[in-house]
Amino acid sequence: MSDRLKSFKNKGLLDADESRRRRKEGAVELRKEKRAENMLKRRNIPLEDIEDDSFEQINGTGALSLYELVAQAKSADPTVKLTCVQQARKELSKGTNPPIDELISAGIVPILVESLDDDENAALQFEATWALTNIASGTSVQTREVVAKGAVPKFVRLLSSPHEHVREQS
Repeated sequence: MSDRLKSFKNKGLLDADESRRRRKEGAVELRKEKRAENMLKRRNIPLEDIEDDSFEQINGTGALSLYELVAQAKSADPTVKLTCVQQARKELSKGTNPPIDELISAGIVPILVESLDDDENAALQFEATWALTNIASGTSVQTREVVAKGAVPKFVRLLSSPHEHVREQS
């Protein structure tokens, strides 16, 4: 019987455990993608907004390094800052291997935490909150970095924000 299975299914390349593991991983990835899509729908963020080109409009090339991104996120111009924080959030939202440690070492966390105080710019607060929660969902060291920079009290304060999408994200 095993000869028949080897000649038929997966041609003997995978054993049952390996096949089961791959199926489970695929199912988990599909559930994660569906959950993220549903979350975007609940936040009323069109999926095409995720792929916008505002980042390319700011720097002209669309190929900033993470350190250049962090440097531009320190800008006093609210449009530039929002676009850079949004791009950092997009980098942190990548499905596989987001550059969390690289962005932490580039210095993004203090900028994101500072952005939580900008009550005049709900979009910036939303993007910064989203990026910080993505960082905090990483390893315990990454979570400690977010906590050490003082984000938790600011998250608590944002729970009473007049903007529903900011409250939900925090």
